[in-house]
Amino acid sequence: MPKIKAIKSARHNCTIFSHEDCSILFLPTIFSSAMCHHQTAWTKRTVIGYGGFAQTIFEEEEISETSIIAIHNKLTNFFNWLSTYSSDSQLVHIDTHHNLPEFLLNHYVNEVLVSQQQCSESSIDHHLMAIRYYYDYLAMNGLTNAKNVQLTAKNKKIVRQNTKTRTAVKYLTPELRSLLYRQTDSLRDELLLRTGGELGLRSKENQGLLLNDFMIGKKRHHGFKSLFAQMDAKPDKGEFTYHLQGKYTKAHRNSGGGKARTLYIHRSLLSKFKRYYDEERPESSEDTLLVNNSYSHIGTAIAKSTASRTFTKIKKRVQAMQVNGEVGQFGQVLEEDHTHHILRHSFGTDKFNEFCQKHCIAIDDVTPTSQVYLAVASLMGHSAKDNKAPETTKTYIRSCHIKEMFEQGGAL
Repeated sequence: MPKIKAIKSARHNCTIFSHEDCSILFLPTIFSSAMCHHQTAWTKRTVIGYGGFAQTIFEEEEISETSIIAIHNKLTNFFNWLSTYSSDSQLVHIDTHHNLPEFLLNHYVNEVLVSQQQCSESSIDHHLMAIRYYYDYLAMNGLTNAKNVQLTAKNKKIVRQNTKTRTAVKYLTPELRSLLYRQTDSLRDELLLRTGGELGLRSKENQGLLLNDFMIGKKRHHGFKSLFAQMDAKPDKGEFTYHLQGKYTKAHRNSGGGKARTLYIHRSLLSKFKRYYDEERPESSEDTLLVNNSYSHIGTAIAKSTASRTFTKIKKRVQAMQVNGEVGQFGQVLEEDHTHHILRHSFGTDKFNEFCQKHCIAIDDVTPTSQVYLAVASLMGHSAKDNKAPETTKTYIRSCHIKEMFEQGGAL
């Protein structure tokens, strides 16, 4: 969990930075107050003064509300990285961050952000803006000496390459997923997002959630009505299984059809499904659990893209909230490239990380033939021929590192 928190205060019209014990981090809070009240930041500039000597002056720059939010966000990331870094150092402490040596600030930008976190050009610009404005403000008020923070020539090329090769970060923190769920207009829409984030379903796979029992060959499989009955009959049972048929899943190339898999449904999620069925689901002759609730198509089966369209609608709503400063600083924001599939990928990442911890295996030591790989491949419906997981499963290694960075208070 982040050690430094940034909380927007309506009373004081600024962001208050605090430690875990709620004690205030004064200097960044004072900086935020000055910036928010004046809609202004201060930046240093070198001019030639009398006698031809170079002189540092500070100039006001008007900044937008969007930039202020970005500055708060990136400073929070920086302070949390510094808090983690200082735990292994006798010379660096968060309470004396105003006197950090210039080389350490440049290490954060060039090594941590560029080399380790592989930030894009836009993200680096925001990080640099935040650090420069903050330390220029401290220097202007005589609280530190002026700092020169910049990318090396080599890293400028790397950042441009990062921008070309990477899309949006393929992981959403649990906090950001929870925020998405809370902004939905109906229980059905919440479930369409939760099935991605808590079951790893693709958008179209929601069509495979059936109410009634069904036969596959000679074997009967439970539909959701039977699962509801199980839940009522076994109050201590915490997890329930559902067979997702291959005809509803993604068909693999040259396979002739999709891969069936077992879904493991936590009791709390199954309870939401039951509440939807009892209280919100329109009368319908469809066997699919989730149906349309719009007036013109009420009671009909949802389309393959319904979950994707729901995610896009809620994403825009949350992005507007982030721009307006209506939500807290989670260390991550929704990006334009994020789609419904990011929920599935986040679920897979959490499971990959969970299985690594369960088997006491370091993330980078997992091989394509290991139990962790094969378990995640099975859970996600990835084809694993010859007991070897596909390249798709490999992407969870990088995503696990991203997950760790967010948990330590970092952000891409």
